[in-house]
Amino acid sequence: MRRPGWPRFVALGDSLTAGRGDLGPDGRHIGWARRLAGLLSERTLARCELTNLAVDGADVAGVLDRQLPRVAGLRPDLISLTVGMNDVRLREFSPDAFTAGLGKLLAALAATGATVLTCTLPDVSAVVELPAEYVVIAQRRLRQASDIIRNQSARYKTLCLDTWAMPDAATDPALFTSDRLHPNAQGHRALAAAFADLLFGDGEASRHLAPLPAAD
Repeated sequence: MRRPGWPRFVALGDSLTAGRGDLGPDGRHIGWARRLAGLLSERTLARCELTNLAVDGADVAGVLDRQLPRVAGLRPDLISLTVGMNDVRLREFSPDAFTAGLGKLLAALAATGATVLTCTLPDVSAVVELPAEYVVIAQRRLRQASDIIRNQSARYKTLCLDTWAMPDAATDPALFTSDRLHPNAQGHRALAAAFADLLFGDGEASRHLAPLPAAD
């Protein structure tokens, strides 16, 4: 039996969704969002067309100001939002401001009637090179932001991929570029597969965030 499809997929967010670390043969970024669109097209037998609005360096305010206004006109069936890593890197990170901004984003996205995907921030504090005094600060901020993402996702009934429940997501070097912040092609493939399982409810999404055979 044919599964329902998502013909129009709009992706918002930062460098994770912009595809940093996953270059195709033509030198352009591929990224997990385009890979997810391909998986959904295959699994539903209905074409999933991606519009990727994500840009490197985006924070919550940037997504609100420059990406969100374009969403309604695209009439999406599926929307993804990955944001927060650039917020926690700010010198003065405000959990209250992040909560308010993310709430505005998710309220507006949920109001479109589309299925909305989000994800928490992986705990990279132990693997990214940081001065010792900043490791505790980084982990606290990553945990705070992820708690906010979980809570706001539950409030607006979005589907949230919880990377804190996936130890390999932050610690397996096979999934990351040399900066240990951005997934490589293998990591983007794994993330796309995990999001696909989340959408279809096919068991544990975390099983995909482990090394996969290198293939394109």
